[in-house]
Amino acid sequence: MRAGEPEFDRAVEAATEILRGIARDSRDETDALITYRQLSELLAQQDLQVPYHGGPMPYILEEASKREDAENRGMISALVVKQGPDGKPTEPSRGFHRMARRRPFNRSGDDFSIWWSEVRRLRAENATGESETRSAAAHGSTARNLVTSDNLGAWLVKCNPEVWDLVSFLADGGETITSWSVVPNYRAGLIRPGQRILFWVTGKEGAYLEPGLWGSGVIVGPVYEAKADGDTGYWLDEDQQQRTRHFAPMDVQLITSPVPRHVLKADSRLSGMEVFRQPQMGNPLFVTKEELAALDEHLPPQPVKVTVTASGAGFGNPVTNAQVEAAAMEAVTRDYEGRGWVVKDVSKDNLGWDLTCTSPDGDVEKIEVKGVSGLRPAILLTPNEERAARVESGWRLAVVTKALTDPELLIVDAETARSSCRPFMFKVDLQGVPGA
Repeated sequence: MRAGEPEFDRAVEAATEILRGIARDSRDETDALITYRQLSELLAQQDLQVPYHGGPMPYILEEASKREDAENRGMISALVVKQGPDGKPTEPSRGFHRMARRRPFNRSGDDFSIWWSEVRRLRAENATGESETRSAAAHGSTARNLVTSDNLGAWLVKCNPEVWDLVSFLADGGETITSWSVVPNYRAGLIRPGQRILFWVTGKEGAYLEPGLWGSGVIVGPVYEAKADGDTGYWLDEDQQQRTRHFAPMDVQLITSPVPRHVLKADSRLSGMEVFRQPQMGNPLFVTKEELAALDEHLPPQPVKVTVTASGAGFGNPVTNAQVEAAAMEAVTRDYEGRGWVVKDVSKDNLGWDLTCTSPDGDVEKIEVKGVSGLRPAILLTPNEERAARVESGWRLAVVTKALTDPELLIVDAETARSSCRPFMFKVDLQGVPGA
């Protein structure tokens, strides 16, 4: 990776965006600092291999600072510092101070005052995005890279079929994308349940699968962190899978007739989309409200079909599941207490239900609570819960749909719950079989 090469320019742009986001979200000057190693790991999540020791890293940071200086902004490399013995950021390398005193920066003062004044300036410039807006206006453009609640129409995540095997996923009957990797920058921190999310497939024109818009759905929870469990699943690039840590839970329905990229690019309302302007940017990209309205005209009508797979009710990731479960427990408790019932949480007692509810007349109902983040009330019962449904009088099943956004409650008796049960999987125990 050398200056002037496309990969180098990508690294400069990616490093600048990461550091701007950190400065924007920092609580104080110390919180705005990041080590060379941490920056290297974040760049790796965008398929940019920049070693934190030696290599092109110093030249990338110097070029990033020069480009920022050309826009009358602070030296962005001031935020990247050495790692202390405890693994925490400490202070810049000597190279930063030498660079700061050279052209075009020409900073003066002692090492500490130069560095700290740049850190403060960077935080101030990125705190509200006002300077980015001014800079963009000065260059005759709009501040499209700055995402706010006012201009966000939807998030967009990209799938590279050479990295993640979408072909096999579809061949296996896959219809729903339940989570996707994102870069842990300030944008990831803005992701909220209920926001629109679009699924984009990259590639060359005429390729199979055809590049373009392949799905639309909603975010169902906050970004969570997870480690690779050894199962590569549909990943074709195992190294990338091992490096990927942050995911956004979502419920995206793949469309049977994807909208080709060239069709969308030909629409003058969409030609300036971020995915066209910065195709190498890491997930998530954003779509403005105006662009989303135009995209919706291209999307075919879709039936409402939101699955439970993304989170809750025995599926999904542990972080989001816990949030869905807590939201569902709160919704059911609120409903019963609002009707004058006394509610006792027995979820940790392994009884086969979660809440014991007593009415003002002394009636007792034993409520098993299940929450899902989507609209479909499909859940899993454990063997203990199914046993309780058979033998415990007053057992009820309460399912809370849209638990993280707009909770809706459905309560059924044991007979209804059991009659709706279907086999989900079968346990095969080969203990005692010859050769086992």
